[in-house]
Amino acid sequence: MAGRRLLVFIVLLLVVAAGASAIAPRGREGDFVRPTVPAEPPPGPAAKVVEAALPRDRRVRARVGDVVDLAVSHGTEDEVQILALGLAEPVEPGIAAQFEFDADHPGRFAVTLRDAAKRVGVVEVRPAR
Repeated sequence: MAGRRLLVFIVLLLVVAAGASAIAPRGREGDFVRPTVPAEPPPGPAAKVVEAALPRDRRVRARVGDVVDLAVSHGTEDEVQILALGLAEPVEPGIAAQFEFDADHPGRFAVTLRDAAKRVGVVEVRPAR
């Protein structure tokens, strides 16, 4: 009896699959869309890398299009935040928090320590030339 039920179940599944296949829209030969490769960026000057360390530098200056490589050190365990950019990294004595990001829009962005509630510097991004 159990074998018969299994056989009926399998036949029922095949019928449902055949019906779904019959009513599914068929693609025509011209409907095929070829994948495209993204265009390469136009040749231009390479991005400038701005390296800085806080709290020593206190102000990091960059321009839109630059890459900012920032190390932030602190004497106790904490979390370094650049809230306006949505960035946060842990910091410990002897182990600096490391940030690397594209300066993609102008503005002044505070760099703070969460637990100490202390501002250690600012990243200032100016418009591109």
